[in-house]
Amino acid sequence: MPYIDAAELTYTKVRSLDMSRTICFQPVSALEVHGPHLPLGMDLYMARWMAEESGRRFAEAHPDWTVVQQPPLPLGTDELPLAGSMTASQRTVYGALIGHGRSLAKAGYRYIILTNGHGGPRHASAIEHACRKISKRYGVSMFSPSALALHRIVTGQRFAEVEQLLGRALTDAERNGLLNGEHAGSWETSFMLAQKPELVESNWRELKIDKPPVFKPLARAGEILINRRKRRGGDTAKLEELFDGIAGGLGWLLNANYGYGGPTVTYQGDPSVASGEIGHAFREVMARDCLELVENVTSGRQRAVDVRSIASDHAAIQPGFLAKLALAAAAILVLARWL
Repeated sequence: MPYIDAAELTYTKVRSLDMSRTICFQPVSALEVHGPHLPLGMDLYMARWMAEESGRRFAEAHPDWTVVQQPPLPLGTDELPLAGSMTASQRTVYGALIGHGRSLAKAGYRYIILTNGHGGPRHASAIEHACRKISKRYGVSMFSPSALALHRIVTGQRFAEVEQLLGRALTDAERNGLLNGEHAGSWETSFMLAQKPELVESNWRELKIDKPPVFKPLARAGEILINRRKRRGGDTAKLEELFDGIAGGLGWLLNANYGYGGPTVTYQGDPSVASGEIGHAFREVMARDCLELVENVTSGRQRAVDVRSIASDHAAIQPGFLAKLALAAAAILVLARWL
């Protein structure tokens, strides 16, 4: 059951690996402000834990495979722009992941798993887009199970599993708290209370529900488009999710930089109902869902390029969207001039 730290490998050992039975885990998340109570490394802790726990379980189930753990890559975009957050452009994140993926593929790795604890939409889309690009270009299986697994949990789709692990029903306060959005809220505070409780500030029980202001002009535009589609009988679920996310994200950005909507907001959700008990259940469900996707791909039951979350659904948040939009606009202007 070889379980190897990539930083400890030599060139000779890399060349000796049976890459048909070697799987590589690469955590990717940046430092970011997570309320007044959680450490800046919250997302990085989660990404690293997913990689290490999924890798450990895979190694136990497949003693004839080698699991290689890459050092965490502290890089991300769409971080909350407050003192302590480390953020880069989506183009930078995407380019770095293309570079990492290319290097791993050229080293011979066929199965490359990117784990991520950050929910920024352009961050997650950069990861999934890079995974598909590398998979197609080099004929490898590079994918990220994280956004898909985390979305299922924070939207309440895994409440039954959480309650089964707890051995009790969630209280109304816990259910409401766990469904009130997530950034240093109930889920992440619970995770850190299970992971490293000494890093959680003692005031977390005093923090009630909070959320960023919505950018109203964009929210109103979204309502118009959504209502129009509803009148035509179309499905509006993804459109609603898109506008909720972008209007909230833009409102939060304006709040952090210019005070839009009132005092500075540093978290979303309800930390006060968190617990280490929920954190352990959260981690177990997350590990199971990640491992299931890893098993599906390595066994051939699912293609890596088909492992997609909502981060891959909307063109507006994909890498290169603005460049493509500008190119299309330029093409239209040129055509208009010649017609």
